[in-house]
Amino acid sequence: AQQQALPVTSKHSATSKTMSSITDLWTKSRDTFETKTLAQILSFAGDGKLRDGNTTSLEFRELLDQVPSRLLKQFADSCLSEKFDDGGLALQDIINQIGIRLGFSAEHGLYRGKQNDIGFDGIWKSKEGHSIIVEVKTTAAYRINLDTIAEYRAKLVEQGRVNKAQSSI
Repeated sequence: AQQQALPVTSKHSATSKTMSSITDLWTKSRDTFETKTLAQILSFAGDGKLRDGNTTSLEFRELLDQVPSRLLKQFADSCLSEKFDDGGLALQDIINQIGIRLGFSAEHGLYRGKQNDIGFDGIWKSKEGHSIIVEVKTTAAYRINLDTIAEYRAKLVEQGRVNKAQSSI
């Protein structure tokens, strides 16, 4: 079945335009992805900027569902070795995709923390009910404060989103 192009409204323009999704481009021209950087590939999706719940993030996550593991690794390496806008955010989605491929269901966290929201990068859940709260970093220059991640876990337990006895950070 042929997919219909999605209407996309740019916040910089009052008009809407019809665009193919990045997954459509993947389906039609896989070789294109072999020669482009991840930053270029992200620019093909939505408005090119990863934001919580926007078209770019939805299309990028859909693409990650489709690409082979070899390309997923290439994308992760790119996030770690090249500096580009949204590289850390892209790595967050890539790491959650790895969790999915390992057999977990993955709940994507926020790209950028919001007041009164829990700032985890992902929650991986096994079929047996075990949960892993995931935090992703692109550099070793900043230390991850494990107390902060433990607080995320405690809040998730309090909200009933993870089981204390079956969760870890």
